[in-house]
Amino acid sequence: MMIDEAAAQGDLMDEDGSQRESRSDSNPLHDLNLDTAIRLRWVLRDIRAGRVKLTAPASDDLALLGQRGLITMDNGQPILTDAANSVIR
Repeated sequence: MMIDEAAAQGDLMDEDGSQRESRSDSNPLHDLNLDTAIRLRWVLRDIRAGRVKLTAPASDDLALLGQRGLITMDNGQPILTDAANSVIR
């Protein structure tokens, strides 16, 4: 498959030409409404930057991120998983 054909079909190509999943299929937030997905991305960024003490994320947001495998809790502090880092890179 040519790269242009893959782009037209919404598939992504790695640098070596191999096909990989589209971003929406691999993104744990893809099925949420836009406002919720944006809010949760900001929560993930706040966790990464260590801003959770100043502005604590809502417990519902933390629960949803945990259910989707994007955070784990360690001594009451949210920790990003590898999946979360790939969502916000």
